[in-house]
Amino acid sequence: MGPSSGSGVPSYVPHASASNREERHERPAAEDRHRGQAPGDGGGTAPRRRRQGADRGGVSGDHRGGGGDRGVDREYESGRDHRQQTDGSDRQGGSLTRRRARGDGGQAFPIYITVVAGLLFLAFAYFAVGQAAVNRNGAQTAADAAALAAAQETRDQLAGQWELDVRDPTKWQDIFDGVGATDSCWRATELASMNDAGTVQCIPDGHLSYSVTVQTNKAMGDSVVPITSTKRSHASATAVIEPLCSFELPGDDAEDDALPTLTCDDVDWELDPEDLTDLPGPEDLFDVHLTTG
Repeated sequence: MGPSSGSGVPSYVPHASASNREERHERPAAEDRHRGQAPGDGGGTAPRRRRQGADRGGVSGDHRGGGGDRGVDREYESGRDHRQQTDGSDRQGGSLTRRRARGDGGQAFPIYITVVAGLLFLAFAYFAVGQAAVNRNGAQTAADAAALAAAQETRDQLAGQWELDVRDPTKWQDIFDGVGATDSCWRATELASMNDAGTVQCIPDGHLSYSVTVQTNKAMGDSVVPITSTKRSHASATAVIEPLCSFELPGDDAEDDALPTLTCDDVDWELDPEDLTDLPGPEDLFDVHLTTG
């Protein structure tokens, strides 16, 4: 007799295998252990407590043991690993950049040293040139002073001679031409020594000129140019004595003691034979100056 839907006879249920029976038997026991009860205690009547996982049991799709948050945790862990890898790459890249920067600095250091050394050499070379210029200027000063001293000494001699012969106008012209003065090169040597120079060569050029050459006593000094340690400067100068006065001798009808009018640099000197206290000085009679020739 076949099964009937309205007879109340239960449908055919195939017999469970031994493994299925064991599984149904062990599942309640495992659930009891999960709830903290001994297997079989309470007959499954105690309320089931949710395990408080990371989602506190409040997240939809919760599994036993808080399994609903495991996917989120895995995403967080994955993001953290990615950030760590990124930070590691950044640190590695920064270290490589620093090493490259240190490497570039090491390559530039020899160039920097070379440039600094070149600048220092140029500075010392300019210093040597400056020393030479100072020494040369000192020599020129000594030569100028020596030549002027010799010429002034001769001028003073001629002015003194004119005062002695002031009452004899016939001798004036020879005095203004330099006749009667002695060699004054000794004065050139004296002035050169006072300006720290020696080896003086003084040559009178006629009666009214002196040419002087001197050498400094001190060398230019030690510098990057070796020759300057023993090199001494030389300089030359020429000084001349120029008469400033002119006159005309009195005529035959003039008195015997009459003196001519002396014109010196556009200044007229009326000389009184009875009063010769006011006479022109050496600087009024002669001009002493250096020449460039």
